[in-house]
Amino acid sequence: MVFTYDEGARRRQVAVESLSVRHHAAEGLLRLLHALAVMKPKGDDAPSIWLAVADTPNSLADTVNGVVNAMNADKNLLQSLYFRPDIPLGEPEAKAFETALARINHANLLLTNAELPVNTANNKVKHGLAVSARDDLRVELITTAPDENGNIPVSAFDKGKSMPIFDRPLLSLLGRPPGREKGVELTTVRIDVPSVLSEAWMFASVYSTIFHVRALKHFGSDELIAPYPALPVGPAPAQILTGRVEGLRTVVTTPADGSEGRQPGLFLYNTFIPMHIDYETGVSGGVVAG
Repeated sequence: MVFTYDEGARRRQVAVESLSVRHHAAEGLLRLLHALAVMKPKGDDAPSIWLAVADTPNSLADTVNGVVNAMNADKNLLQSLYFRPDIPLGEPEAKAFETALARINHANLLLTNAELPVNTANNKVKHGLAVSARDDLRVELITTAPDENGNIPVSAFDKGKSMPIFDRPLLSLLGRPPGREKGVELTTVRIDVPSVLSEAWMFASVYSTIFHVRALKHFGSDELIAPYPALPVGPAPAQILTGRVEGLRTVVTTPADGSEGRQPGLFLYNTFIPMHIDYETGVSGGVVAG
């Protein structure tokens, strides 16, 4: 039997898989750091990095918090994990270290952010729970209202006249705010595949560098290990993500106790824009030449 597919299905699959790759890379990096910075052999266990990785906490929040606490307690810990002991440290290395730290912090955020729960989205994809991918929706903020006939000129979407919100494949999921059973939210995550894969590469580059340094310590020479990776001085996540729309949170049901749900709004990189969506006065329109 030959399975058929259309280009839309392919685009959606590529988007979902890129999200998974990014999160596997982010989680792998943080679990490696936790194994090296926090974990100790248990009982009579021989020292083993792979066993330490296997023994990291099931909870990603606990894993991330353990890494953060260890790094805060020893300001030189990450530097010792990232640089070979025979590497002279100068300005380029300092810049590379700054970039690596920014990438690690971004991985932390992706794995633990409860406001825009992209890690939850990834988990729901893995388990097939209340999640939907689509690539046929475009949402854009414009300042030109439809005329009396419901027409909107295509020029209303010219650069500087509109703000694209969703113009890439999307992943939507149902969920509840953390901590309390308070209503239901719909979270929609925008997946810009090139950006998402570049984030995955950022995490992988830090991982490979730390892996090399640990392998060198284990074997004592370069003979049996891959070469020390080049130390990239950029980009930092902010350099490619600032200003990009990451997702939208809307309220599906309000809490049964009459209290307010979480504020609906738009997520940009490191920015939240509260929004009020007026469903009562919505209007329909069609885009025409002009």
